[in-house]
Amino acid sequence: MNAPSPLFTRNGTGQAWWFLGMLAVLRNPSGAPRTPVAIELTIPPGGASPLHTHAALDDCFHMLEGEMVVRCGDEMLVLGAGDYACLPHGVPYTFVVISPGPVRLLLVHALDRFLALIEAGGTPAGELRLPRDGEFNSDFEEIGRLCAEYDAPIMGPPLGEAEARAFLARSA
Repeated sequence: MNAPSPLFTRNGTGQAWWFLGMLAVLRNPSGAPRTPVAIELTIPPGGASPLHTHAALDDCFHMLEGEMVVRCGDEMLVLGAGDYACLPHGVPYTFVVISPGPVRLLLVHALDRFLALIEAGGTPAGELRLPRDGEFNSDFEEIGRLCAEYDAPIMGPPLGEAEARAFLARSA
């Protein structure tokens, strides 16, 4: 009887998309099960997510580099390299990158709904780098429709950098 093989991908490999100005690299090997989903996400300085929620997906991620401020429900968090967060489903959240360089994080999801959203609304990445203007789908009306379809409805604007910096000043 053969033992199952480990799942493995090398750094710098994986199917990739440009999505909302970010680079999303699927770390599940080609042909492997889709769940659990592991996505390496790179977000540029100032990059932000609109206020949204996930119906059934806990958004769990491990920060690899950079710094961002997250508002989840009524709580604000500052996350940096090495930090881990799990944002519960059903609670609206948003974030903004405040570091001078990009944030890199590893998303780990038990469900593949967010991956399906990236596949539907993203642009296949020609290179493993952040996209330039015009290289990703910027039709926010279509993205909003897809977010609702994939159980991640947009509920408001992103966390602003000014609000994030004010929170940092208060918590210092």
